[in-house]
Amino acid sequence: MKYKLLLLSLLLVLLLTGCYSFDSDALYALPQRSQEYRELQNAVESALGNGSYSAPVSPPNRQIIQQVDLDGNGQEEILVFCKKDGERPLKVLILRKEEERYTLACTLEGDGTAFDSVRYAQIDGVPGMELLISRRIGEQVQQFLSIYTVTDGTAQELMSSAYSAYTVLDLDGDQRDDIFVLRANADGPRAYAEFYRFGDGELQKDAEASLSTGAESVKRILTGQIAPGVPAVFVASAYDENNLITDVFTLNQNVFTNITQNSESGQSVQTVRNYYVYSTDIDNDGVIELPQTVALPAVEGDSGSEDQYRIIWYNLGADGSRSDKMSTYHNFAEGWFLYLPEAWCQDLVVSKRRTEGSLPGTEISVQNEDGSLTELVTIYSLTGDQAKTRSEEEGRILLGQRGEVYYAARLGEASELDEEELRARFSFISVDLLPNEG
Repeated sequence: MKYKLLLLSLLLVLLLTGCYSFDSDALYALPQRSQEYRELQNAVESALGNGSYSAPVSPPNRQIIQQVDLDGNGQEEILVFCKKDGERPLKVLILRKEEERYTLACTLEGDGTAFDSVRYAQIDGVPGMELLISRRIGEQVQQFLSIYTVTDGTAQELMSSAYSAYTVLDLDGDQRDDIFVLRANADGPRAYAEFYRFGDGELQKDAEASLSTGAESVKRILTGQIAPGVPAVFVASAYDENNLITDVFTLNQNVFTNITQNSESGQSVQTVRNYYVYSTDIDNDGVIELPQTVALPAVEGDSGSEDQYRIIWYNLGADGSRSDKMSTYHNFAEGWFLYLPEAWCQDLVVSKRRTEGSLPGTEISVQNEDGSLTELVTIYSLTGDQAKTRSEEEGRILLGQRGEVYYAARLGEASELDEEELRARFSFISVDLLPNEG
């Protein structure tokens, strides 16, 4: 009974959220809409039988009942994700509407304990969407990916593969989605990446390339461009307990390549840096920059100046060549960063200290030849009832507000920045780039 109530709620949501198209007269045709609802409910219940719903665990598509036009005929199929007893317990029931009735077109079956994720992609270049289903297999680290195309209610499997992580992007620029798959190497210590693209009527494994020696668990996969019109996949992995390493995969002269890997050492030494600074489009120019952390000198007797870093952001060419773009200082604990003028970078010192009595601040200075410091700017993050008032007191510049935190700054006498330029150089760290242990 509880399954029927759940189905009733889900179908009602589907019908009331614009998933079905009616003309203006049909808005008043309650018996007709009710009949369509009953037909769909009966069809789903009949197909489900004694099974139980099994929602995909990971985003983006977690609904137990989903609608998508798989074959491109303008009519959405109904997909029901469920579990049934048997050797291949995970089932995807695909229902089609034919002559005002819903019927079970086909059933996709697979091994595993749960659906991990469901995605849809345009792979073969014909109308409709391909269906990508990943399943969790016991307690194994690797999971299993299957890709299907559906035509006239019949499903054909395009590929299946164990994987550690995967993503979808158009790497070769042919306006069709390609598949990037990471796999552990059963015959050696290094993981490797496989590249699949559609050609000659099938999804083919084009090539594979290994990750760097020493790369361990994958922390993040990012798709973007290494240059305008040159897509790539950026894979950040744990290198040891304190560092990350990034491998960048792209097509170099139409050959799938890890452009960061040294052919002799098998390692991308230049892309090793501190946790958790990830590659990102730091200057919003549409191209992904990679970070290099540079330790800043600590001032004797000032513990707040220890373990501070400047980040150099650079681009990679398709041949692996490097081009530096800019430097920043990131305060991950407080969620902000500052684009640094080039003139500041040579002798930069940063200290998190209490200034102006008890007011906490991050002081950015340059160190003089005699060891003394010249303040350039101090940035404060202020909370509490008087935060806004304190952020606008004499000598301080209000930079912005995030939630209940006000950010303000004081320019040092040696700084060449004015208020307008300082505000332009100040920015908040994107939430998905803040430190985490995931």
